Amino acid sequence: MTKSIFQDWIFRDENLQKEALTHKTYAYENPMSGNHNEKLEFLGDSVISLIISNYLYNKCKNEGELTMMKAKLVCKKTLAEFASELNLEKRLKLGKGALMGNARNNDKILEDAFEAYVGAVFLDAEKNFLEVMEFMEPLLEPKVEKLLQEIKNSLENNNDESKSIIGPQDVSLTKVPHEDPINKLQTWSQRRSFGIPKYQLVENKEVENKLLQPQFTFEVVINQVTYPQGTARNKSEAKKMAAINALNIIDENLKLDKDK
Repeated sequence: MTKSIFQDWIFRDENLQKEALTHKTYAYENPMSGNHNEKLEFLGDSVISLIISNYLYNKCKNEGELTMMKAKLVCKKTLAEFASELNLEKRLKLGKGALMGNARNNDKILEDAFEAYVGAVFLDAEKNFLEVMEFMEPLLEPKVEKLLQEIKNSLENNNDESKSIIGPQDVSLTKVPHEDPINKLQTWSQRRSFGIPKYQLVENKEVENKLLQPQFTFEVVINQVTYPQGTARNKSEAKKMAAINALNIIDENLKLDKDK
Protein backbone atom coordinates (compact mmCIF):
# COMPACT_ATOMS: atom_id res chain seq x y z
CA MET A 1 0.00 0.00 0.00
CA THR A 2 1.16 3.53 -0.79
CA LYS A 3 2.07 5.55 2.28
CA SER A 4 3.04 8.94 0.81
CA ILE A 5 0.92 11.97 1.64
CA PHE A 6 0.78 12.92 -2.02
CA GLN A 7 -0.16 9.50 -3.41
CA ASP A 8 -3.45 7.71 -3.36
CA TRP A 9 -4.32 4.57 -1.48
CA ILE A 10 -4.46 1.78 -4.06
CA PHE A 11 -7.92 0.31 -3.61
CA ARG A 12 -8.60 -3.36 -4.02
CA ASP A 13 -12.31 -2.55 -4.25
CA GLU A 14 -12.81 0.48 -6.51
CA ASN A 15 -16.45 0.69 -5.46
CA LEU A 16 -15.35 1.75 -1.98
CA GLN A 17 -13.33 4.62 -3.40
CA LYS A 18 -16.24 5.64 -5.63
CA GLU A 19 -18.65 5.67 -2.67
CA ALA A 20 -16.23 7.63 -0.48
CA LEU A 21 -15.93 10.34 -3.14
CA THR A 22 -19.66 10.65 -3.89
CA HIS A 23 -21.34 13.51 -2.03
CA LYS A 24 -25.04 13.18 -1.25
CA THR A 25 -25.92 16.10 -3.54
CA TYR A 26 -24.51 14.15 -6.51
CA ALA A 27 -26.29 10.96 -5.49
CA TYR A 28 -29.64 12.78 -5.18
CA GLU A 29 -29.24 14.33 -8.63
CA ASN A 30 -28.00 11.04 -10.12
CA PRO A 31 -30.08 8.24 -8.52
CA MET A 32 -28.33 5.53 -10.55
CA SER A 33 -24.86 6.58 -9.39
CA GLY A 34 -24.89 4.38 -6.30
CA ASN A 35 -24.45 5.15 -2.61
CA HIS A 36 -23.22 8.47 -1.29
CA ASN A 37 -20.50 8.69 1.36
CA GLU A 38 -22.41 9.35 4.59
CA LYS A 39 -22.20 5.76 5.91
CA LEU A 40 -18.47 5.65 5.23
CA GLU A 41 -18.17 9.07 6.86
CA PHE A 42 -19.76 7.69 10.03
CA LEU A 43 -17.31 4.77 10.08
CA GLY A 44 -14.30 6.92 9.22
CA ASP A 45 -15.04 9.35 12.03
CA SER A 46 -14.58 6.57 14.59
CA VAL A 47 -11.54 5.09 12.84
CA ILE A 48 -9.82 8.50 12.72
CA SER A 49 -10.55 9.13 16.39
CA LEU A 50 -9.03 5.80 17.41
CA ILE A 51 -5.97 6.19 15.16
CA ILE A 52 -5.26 9.71 16.39
CA SER A 53 -5.72 8.68 20.04
CA ASN A 54 -3.36 5.77 19.55
CA TYR A 55 -0.80 7.89 17.72
CA LEU A 56 -0.85 10.61 20.38
CA TYR A 57 -0.59 8.23 23.32
CA ASN A 58 3.20 8.08 23.19
CA LYS A 59 3.60 11.68 22.04
CA CYS A 60 1.85 13.56 24.83
CA LYS A 61 2.81 13.94 28.48
CA ASN A 62 -0.60 13.91 30.18
CA GLU A 63 -4.35 13.64 29.65
CA GLY A 64 -4.76 17.40 29.28
CA GLU A 65 -2.22 17.56 26.47
CA LEU A 66 -3.73 14.46 24.85
CA THR A 67 -7.19 16.02 24.87
CA MET A 68 -5.93 19.34 23.57
CA MET A 69 -3.92 17.76 20.76
CA LYS A 70 -6.74 15.44 19.74
CA ALA A 71 -9.20 18.33 19.60
CA LYS A 72 -6.86 20.19 17.26
CA LEU A 73 -6.35 17.16 15.01
CA VAL A 74 -9.96 16.03 14.65
CA CYS A 75 -11.33 19.52 14.09
CA LYS A 76 -12.94 20.51 10.80
CA LYS A 77 -10.02 22.68 9.64
CA THR A 78 -7.35 20.00 10.13
CA LEU A 79 -9.33 17.18 8.54
CA ALA A 80 -10.12 19.45 5.59
CA GLU A 81 -6.38 20.10 5.23
CA PHE A 82 -5.74 16.35 5.19
CA ALA A 83 -8.37 16.00 2.45
CA SER A 84 -6.59 18.65 0.40
CA GLU A 85 -3.23 16.94 0.86
CA LEU A 86 -4.80 13.85 -0.69
CA ASN A 87 -6.39 15.96 -3.46
CA LEU A 88 -9.86 14.76 -2.50
CA GLU A 89 -11.44 18.11 -3.34
CA LYS A 90 -10.56 17.61 -7.01
CA ARG A 91 -12.00 14.09 -7.18
CA LEU A 92 -15.14 14.53 -5.10
CA LYS A 93 -18.39 14.11 -7.05
CA LEU A 94 -20.73 16.96 -6.18
CA GLY A 95 -24.20 17.99 -7.33
CA LYS A 96 -24.67 21.03 -9.54
CA GLY A 97 -26.09 23.10 -6.70
CA ALA A 98 -23.13 22.31 -4.46
CA LEU A 99 -20.70 23.18 -7.25
CA MET A 100 -22.36 26.58 -7.71
CA GLY A 101 -21.74 27.20 -4.01
CA ASN A 102 -18.00 26.55 -4.34
CA ALA A 103 -18.35 23.40 -2.26
CA ARG A 104 -14.91 22.10 -3.22
CA ASN A 105 -13.44 24.74 -0.92
CA ASN A 106 -15.92 24.12 1.91
CA ASP A 107 -14.10 22.82 5.00
CA LYS A 108 -17.14 20.85 6.24
CA ILE A 109 -17.55 19.02 2.93
CA LEU A 110 -13.81 18.29 2.80
CA GLU A 111 -13.84 17.09 6.42
CA ASP A 112 -16.70 14.70 5.63
CA ALA A 113 -14.93 13.50 2.49
CA PHE A 114 -11.75 12.71 4.42
CA GLU A 115 -13.69 10.80 7.07
CA ALA A 116 -15.47 8.81 4.35
CA TYR A 117 -12.20 8.14 2.57
CA VAL A 118 -10.56 6.78 5.73
CA GLY A 119 -13.64 4.64 6.33
CA ALA A 120 -13.25 3.25 2.81
CA VAL A 121 -9.53 2.61 3.37
CA PHE A 122 -10.36 0.77 6.61
CA LEU A 123 -12.80 -1.55 4.82
CA ASP A 124 -10.51 -1.97 1.83
CA ALA A 125 -7.69 -2.98 4.18
CA GLU A 126 -10.04 -5.65 5.55
CA LYS A 127 -10.26 -3.71 8.81
CA ASN A 128 -6.52 -3.98 9.40
CA PHE A 129 -5.96 -1.15 11.84
CA LEU A 130 -2.18 -1.13 11.38
CA GLU A 131 -2.45 -0.62 7.63
CA VAL A 132 -4.73 2.36 8.10
CA MET A 133 -2.40 3.72 10.78
CA GLU A 134 0.52 3.51 8.34
CA PHE A 135 -1.57 5.25 5.68
CA MET A 136 -2.43 8.14 8.01
CA GLU A 137 0.94 8.50 9.75
CA PRO A 138 2.56 10.70 7.04
CA LEU A 139 -0.39 13.08 7.39
CA LEU A 140 -0.27 13.12 11.18
CA GLU A 141 3.46 13.32 11.89
CA PRO A 142 4.26 16.85 10.62
CA LYS A 143 1.03 18.26 12.04
CA VAL A 144 1.60 16.71 15.47
CA GLU A 145 5.20 17.91 15.67
CA LYS A 146 4.11 21.42 14.75
CA LEU A 147 1.30 21.46 17.32
CA LEU A 148 3.53 20.12 20.09
CA GLN A 149 6.04 22.89 19.42
CA GLU A 150 3.25 25.50 19.39
CA ILE A 151 1.92 24.25 22.71
CA LYS A 152 5.41 24.32 24.23
CA ASN A 153 6.06 27.87 22.99
CA SER A 154 2.62 29.08 24.05
CA LEU A 155 2.92 27.70 27.56
CA GLU A 156 6.38 29.22 27.96
CA ASN A 157 5.19 32.60 26.74
CA ASN A 158 2.08 32.47 28.88
CA ASN A 159 4.06 31.56 32.00
CA ASP A 160 6.35 34.53 31.43
CA GLU A 161 3.39 36.89 31.02
CA SER A 162 1.62 35.45 34.03
CA LYS A 163 4.59 36.01 36.32
CA SER A 164 5.19 39.55 35.13
CA ILE A 165 1.57 40.76 35.24
CA ILE A 166 -0.86 39.42 37.84
CA GLY A 167 0.00 35.84 38.77
CA PRO A 168 -0.78 32.47 37.18
CA GLN A 169 -4.23 31.96 38.69
CA ASP A 170 -5.67 35.31 37.58
CA VAL A 171 -4.66 35.44 33.94
CA SER A 172 -7.50 36.69 31.74
CA LEU A 173 -8.74 34.35 29.05
CA THR A 174 -7.35 36.79 26.52
CA LYS A 175 -3.89 35.65 27.68
CA VAL A 176 -4.62 31.98 26.98
CA PRO A 177 -2.80 31.14 23.74
CA HIS A 178 -5.41 28.94 22.03
CA GLU A 179 -7.67 30.24 19.27
CA ASP A 180 -10.03 27.28 19.49
CA PRO A 181 -12.67 28.05 22.18
CA ILE A 182 -12.89 24.43 23.35
CA ASN A 183 -9.14 24.28 24.00
CA LYS A 184 -9.16 27.76 25.54
CA LEU A 185 -11.95 26.81 27.94
CA GLN A 186 -10.24 23.55 28.85
CA THR A 187 -6.96 25.33 29.56
CA TRP A 188 -8.72 27.81 31.84
CA SER A 189 -10.59 25.03 33.65
CA GLN A 190 -7.59 22.76 34.20
CA ARG A 191 -5.41 25.60 35.52
CA ARG A 192 -7.95 26.02 38.29
CA SER A 193 -8.10 22.26 39.00
CA PHE A 194 -11.72 22.09 37.77
CA GLY A 195 -10.92 19.22 35.42
CA ILE A 196 -11.97 18.85 31.81
CA PRO A 197 -15.26 20.61 30.89
CA LYS A 198 -18.15 18.23 30.26
CA TYR A 199 -20.32 18.77 27.18
CA GLN A 200 -23.85 17.43 27.52
CA LEU A 201 -26.28 16.96 24.62
CA VAL A 202 -29.47 18.79 25.56
CA GLU A 203 -31.45 18.50 22.34
CA ASN A 204 -31.18 16.83 18.94
CA LYS A 205 -33.69 18.08 16.39
CA GLU A 206 -33.97 15.63 13.52
CA VAL A 207 -35.41 16.74 10.19
CA GLU A 208 -37.33 14.73 7.60
CA ASN A 209 -35.87 16.51 4.57
CA LYS A 210 -32.52 14.84 3.89
CA LEU A 211 -31.17 17.97 2.24
CA LEU A 212 -31.50 19.86 5.52
CA GLN A 213 -29.20 19.47 8.48
CA PRO A 214 -30.37 18.53 11.99
CA GLN A 215 -29.72 20.85 14.91
CA PHE A 216 -27.83 19.96 18.06
CA THR A 217 -27.81 21.80 21.38
CA PHE A 218 -25.06 21.29 23.97
CA GLU A 219 -24.38 22.77 27.38
CA VAL A 220 -21.03 22.76 29.12
CA VAL A 221 -20.56 22.02 32.83
CA ILE A 222 -17.44 23.06 34.76
CA ASN A 223 -17.01 22.46 38.49
CA GLN A 224 -20.77 21.78 38.80
CA VAL A 225 -21.61 25.10 37.09
CA THR A 226 -23.73 24.92 33.92
CA TYR A 227 -23.12 27.60 31.31
CA PRO A 228 -25.43 28.86 28.48
CA GLN A 229 -26.22 26.44 25.70
CA GLY A 230 -24.82 26.37 22.18
CA THR A 231 -26.79 25.27 19.11
CA ALA A 232 -25.53 24.40 15.62
CA ARG A 233 -26.08 22.02 12.70
CA ASN A 234 -23.48 19.51 13.87
CA LYS A 235 -22.22 18.36 17.23
CA SER A 236 -18.72 19.81 17.00
CA GLU A 237 -19.98 23.29 16.12
CA ALA A 238 -22.65 23.13 18.85
CA LYS A 239 -19.98 22.27 21.42
CA LYS A 240 -17.85 25.13 20.12
CA MET A 241 -20.77 27.57 20.52
CA ALA A 242 -21.32 26.31 24.08
CA ALA A 243 -17.62 26.87 24.81
CA ILE A 244 -17.79 30.41 23.38
CA ASN A 245 -20.81 31.21 25.55
CA ALA A 246 -19.01 29.90 28.64
CA LEU A 247 -15.88 31.93 27.80
CA ASN A 248 -17.95 35.08 27.42
CA ILE A 249 -19.51 34.58 30.87
CA ILE A 250 -16.14 33.82 32.45
CA ASP A 251 -14.45 36.79 30.83
CA GLU A 252 -17.23 39.09 31.99
CA ASN A 253 -16.91 37.80 35.56
CA LEU A 254 -13.13 38.33 35.45
CA LYS A 255 -13.66 41.94 34.35
CA LEU A 256 -16.20 42.51 37.11
CA ASP A 257 -13.82 41.09 39.72
CA LYS A 258 -11.02 43.40 38.54
CA ASP A 259 -13.33 46.44 38.72
CA LYS A 260 -14.27 45.78 42.34
